[in-house]
Amino acid sequence: MIRLPAATTRYVDTMSRMGFFQNWQAESMERLSAGTKLVTVNKNERLAHKGENLEQLYVLVSGLVRLFIPLPNDMERVVALVGPGESLGEACLVLNEACPYHAVAGRDSHLLAIDAHLFRRELTRDQSIAQQTMEIIARRLMDNLRDTEICAQRSSVQRVACFLMQQQPEKDMISYKFSLPARKQDIAAKLGLTQETFSRMLGFLQKQGLIQVDGAHILVENGLKLAQISTLRETKEPCQP
Repeated sequence: MIRLPAATTRYVDTMSRMGFFQNWQAESMERLSAGTKLVTVNKNERLAHKGENLEQLYVLVSGLVRLFIPLPNDMERVVALVGPGESLGEACLVLNEACPYHAVAGRDSHLLAIDAHLFRRELTRDQSIAQQTMEIIARRLMDNLRDTEICAQRSSVQRVACFLMQQQPEKDMISYKFSLPARKQDIAAKLGLTQETFSRMLGFLQKQGLIQVDGAHILVENGLKLAQISTLRETKEPCQP
């Protein structure tokens, strides 16, 4: 019987409970654990810089990481909010290209930092892992395209309605509850809005009787009307308060 080092056992146990490693074989996780370390980043601390070459794949254990592209006048375009069990950097490692965004902790966070060389080796060793990784990258691309479409909507209220519809636990639910997955500031930036506009649109939808807002907790009372607002295509903005 081969006894694994305590650190290896701990990392394998952590990986086995994370969505990113779903369906991975234990042997693959054991090989990765040899080049894995636990990284802690404090809120607002930068994890990766735009233009640098990543040497690790990061998988979030706890916390939140904001991926954004800097814009003029100290503005930023948030491209993704990475939560527990999700990853960042795999596309850079697969293509061997520089990081296209800044990565900053939105909360105090813990991440597994996995050696890039070992990760690439597992991709070539196991076709199912390679396929699963490609699906993650493809899904992220589709999400970014949907976000781009949302930001192309003519009114701010449509963008917020689309965001609220994306939080449905199950498709076509009329009423549901959820908690905001990140700060209003980060969600607003992801929608191409200011925090003030995002809050104002939530207030407008609440006055229309479509939602109830209690801090970070939101109750959607009429998902059907929200869906109608999110898909409006009139020249004017009938929903804009």
